[in-house]
Amino acid sequence: MTIGERIKKEREQCGWSQEALALAAGVSQRSIGHYELGQRDPQSVILGKIMGAMGFQMQFVKEGVESE
Repeated sequence: MTIGERIKKEREQCGWSQEALALAAGVSQRSIGHYELGQRDPQSVILGKIMGAMGFQMQFVKEGVESE
């Protein structure tokens, strides 16, 4: 599972739209979409904001992510 797939999975389990997550994390909805589709990888600071918005530690999303 990629980081983007993990972000999407956790976002959906929280019942959030991309727009709601983007607003809570302080990033654009377009960026959330790019991350989830694997078109871009979020920088560590941004990943921390995204996961923090959903109440998770950043390490939580990195666990189980395949190394490339």
